[in-house]
Amino acid sequence: MRSRVRLSPAALLALALWVAVPSAAELFVWVDEAGRTHVTDDPDAVPAPQRAAAGQGPEREGLWDDGLTGPPVRPAPGSTSGEGDRVVRLLRGAVDDLRRGETARATAALRSVLELEPGRAEAHWYLALLDRQRGRFASAEEHLRAFLASAGEDLESWRESARRRLAELEDERALAVTPEADSVRMVRTTTPHFEILYDTALVNAGSGYLQTVTRYLEGARTRVGERLGVFPAEPTRVLFYGKGAYRRAHMHRFSFRTVGFFDGRIHVASAAHPGGELRSLLNHEYTHALFREVVGSDRPMWLNEGMAEVSERSARGQPPLSRGERSALRQRIAAGRWIPLERLIPGFGGLDDADARIAYLEGIAATLWIERHTDRKGRARLLVLLGRGSDLDNALRPVVGVDLAGLERSLQDEILAEFPQVAPASGAE
Repeated sequence: MRSRVRLSPAALLALALWVAVPSAAELFVWVDEAGRTHVTDDPDAVPAPQRAAAGQGPEREGLWDDGLTGPPVRPAPGSTSGEGDRVVRLLRGAVDDLRRGETARATAALRSVLELEPGRAEAHWYLALLDRQRGRFASAEEHLRAFLASAGEDLESWRESARRRLAELEDERALAVTPEADSVRMVRTTTPHFEILYDTALVNAGSGYLQTVTRYLEGARTRVGERLGVFPAEPTRVLFYGKGAYRRAHMHRFSFRTVGFFDGRIHVASAAHPGGELRSLLNHEYTHALFREVVGSDRPMWLNEGMAEVSERSARGQPPLSRGERSALRQRIAAGRWIPLERLIPGFGGLDDADARIAYLEGIAATLWIERHTDRKGRARLLVLLGRGSDLDNALRPVVGVDLAGLERSLQDEILAEFPQVAPASGAE
């Protein structure tokens, strides 16, 4: 699916960002030596050599399809204690962190709230949302039931939503069970832009499921097409599976658990009630599919991955590069350890974990440089020239006025100018 993950072994680049506070990331993505994209929601399933490079991707507000919703944080009735004030500050800080996509910090703060006040309903609500995203259905159920048990009259309007979410958890559990081989039924449907095959169990479990994923796909087509200035000539093929059906169909292909891959078609393990996480994943994978159709290959890999990641981060409502990531690139330049983009044209193979992470960020940064120096027509022309067989330098010159070396010098100058006071790093990433 996410062609995104087209990194070679060491190049298992994660969903891109890494966070200072350890946490369970939603998705881990990388590309194997055969060019297949892999996505998993289980950090322990990432092959050891790629684990560090795959990293941890902070979830973003965009993962909630209807926005980040939850009960307002107010002081408890009659609470005037310093401890009560501390709980409110922690809760408000956690909600702000969730809006910024910093779920590791938010989770830690919400757990601290429950240590101080085990019956605090708002903390149970937001932890239930996070656990459901991560597939931790038992824990999500516990928090939702705790919310229902502790929510007072002022939160009555949220109780019906909690009961609905409990019922949806049963749908997700049912789809997580690996079905018998002869019980999996895929149905084909077509739209003007997509050929969709879907597990009928998804449609049976999720009301409006097909309409939702079709909307996500059409949104991806519009968003990515407008960004790159090109659209596919033929319908894109996408397969949606319940999680259990996905395991049965593809577990023999991998030695680790995945939730998606791209092999010319987009394959996705989907929730019964999908949200923004699936939407952002489809934006990433659709970019890879479009790149391959127009260019005819996955190269240059740094541009392919960079475009896909920018598309996904945009769909998540996330900045293309965080300040911390740009600073990491600045330190690499200062230390003389920037990886030449020429080296990354065929892929990310042979890089160690730290270099693979940086290579991924360089691809994003270079893609953003191209976007700043082109309009839609220019980006389309670049991809078309590559598709006609032009080498990268001859494709870049008429579009941005420089060859790859010139692009790289300009990009490095911009990064250096942004952090003029950063001293050369002594080996630290």
